[in-house]
Amino acid sequence: MSNYDGYGEAPRRRGRQKQREESRKYEKRRRSPVRRFFKIVLTVALLYFAALLIFAYTAHISPDPNDKPLDVLTGIISDVPERTNFLIMCTDKDGSRTDTIMVGCYNSKTNGLDIISIPRDTIVTVSDEHFERMQLEYPQPDSPEMQINHIHHFIGEKDGPEVLASEVENMLDIDIDYYVRVNFEAFRYFVDSIGGISFDVPVDMYYRDPAQDLYIDLNAGVQLLDGDKAEQLVRYRSGYSNGDIGRIEVQQEFLRALVKKAVSSETVTSNPKAYINTFLKYVTTNATIADALKYASEFKKLDVNNMNTYLLPGEAYNRYYCDEEETSRLVYEIFKRPSEEILENRTEEGGEEKPSDSRGASIQVLNGGYTDGKAGEVRDMLTSDGYTVSDIATYSDIKKEQTRIYVNRDGIGEDLTSYFKDAEVIRDSHITGDYDIVIIIGTEE
Repeated sequence: MSNYDGYGEAPRRRGRQKQREESRKYEKRRRSPVRRFFKIVLTVALLYFAALLIFAYTAHISPDPNDKPLDVLTGIISDVPERTNFLIMCTDKDGSRTDTIMVGCYNSKTNGLDIISIPRDTIVTVSDEHFERMQLEYPQPDSPEMQINHIHHFIGEKDGPEVLASEVENMLDIDIDYYVRVNFEAFRYFVDSIGGISFDVPVDMYYRDPAQDLYIDLNAGVQLLDGDKAEQLVRYRSGYSNGDIGRIEVQQEFLRALVKKAVSSETVTSNPKAYINTFLKYVTTNATIADALKYASEFKKLDVNNMNTYLLPGEAYNRYYCDEEETSRLVYEIFKRPSEEILENRTEEGGEEKPSDSRGASIQVLNGGYTDGKAGEVRDMLTSDGYTVSDIATYSDIKKEQTRIYVNRDGIGEDLTSYFKDAEVIRDSHITGDYDIVIIIGTEE
C-alpha cells in the first residue's frame, strides 16, 4: 500500500513548476540582448544577399547583355519620366493572336493612369515593310489591311510584340516606351497569388469552346474570383448585346479592381514573390530588371482614383473602324496635353481641389435598375437643383448595383455622386457620345 495520499505532492509540484518558470524568464531576459543582436545581423545579412541576388541576376542570368548591376542601381535611383507609354497584349491559348490589346500612359506629374482598350477586330493598315515580312511567313494576308489582332500572328511569336507596338505607334501617332506580352496562364497565376479579386459579375455567363479549351460557367453577382474564374469573366463575350464592346467594358472594370488591389501596400508586402515571378517567368517585355525595379517604387504614388479607362473611338460594322478625328482628340488629352494644364484643371491656386460643378453640362439619364420611372425621378430631382437633363431612356445592357456616372472630361460629375449610393465617376467619351455626362442608374437605387 502506498503512503502517497495525493494532497502533499500537488503543492510541491506547483512549487517546482513555478521555480522552472522563473528560471526560464530569467534566461529569456538574460539572452534577449543577444537575440536582438543576432536579429539585426540576420536582417543586414538578408538585405546583403538580396543585393547579391540582384547583381547575380543582372550579371549572369538576364538575357540582355547591357542589363548589368551598375545599370540596375542607376535605374533604381533615377527618376521616371513625366510620361511613360506602354502597350499590353494578352495572347490566346496558342500564343498566336492577341486576344486583348491595351495602350496606356502613366503620368508621374499627375500620378494618373490612362488606358485605352483597342478592340481586337479593329481594322488597321500595316506598313509595307511589315506586310512584306508577313508574306514571307504566311501566304494568307493578301492585303495590308487586316484586323489588329492578326498582326502578332502573321509576324510570329518572336517579333510579334515589337511589330504590334510599332503599328500602334503609327495608328495613334505616339511613342511606346515599353511593351508587355502575357498569356492567360500568367493572368491566372497573378490573380491567385494576390488572393483573388472581389467583383460583381454583371450577367450569368455560360460558354463552351473545346477547341480553345475554354469553358465558362459563372453566375451573376458579387463574388471572389480566383484566377480561373477571372479568366472566364474577361474572355466571355457571346452574351453581350454589343459583343466585344461589352466584353471590353467588363474587362476595364475588372482591370480597375485588379490594379487597385495590386498596388495596395498590403498586397505588395504580403506576397512580393507574386510580382517577381510574374515578371521573370510569365512576361515577355522590352523592359529591363532595372526598369521593373524603378517603376515598382512608383506603385505607392499611383492614385487609383485617377485611373481612367477608354474604348478606342470608332464604330462597329462587322469589324471595328477607328474614328480618326475623335481618336486624335483622345490621344492629345492622354499622351500630349501638358501636365500643368491637367493639374490646373483639377486644382486652384493653393493646391485645393476645385469643386466639381456639372450644372452647365448636358446630362443623359439611363434607367439601369428594375424600378419603372426611376430615370424620370432622377431627372426631376436634378432639374430642380439646377442641372440640365437633356434626355432619359432605359438602359438595356449590363446591369450593375452601383450607379455609374460617365463623363467626357475632367472636372465634372463628382458633384452628382451625392445623389446616389456609392456612385462611381468614369471618364469615357465613347459612352457619353453627344452628351457631357451619362448617368446609368444602378439596381440598388
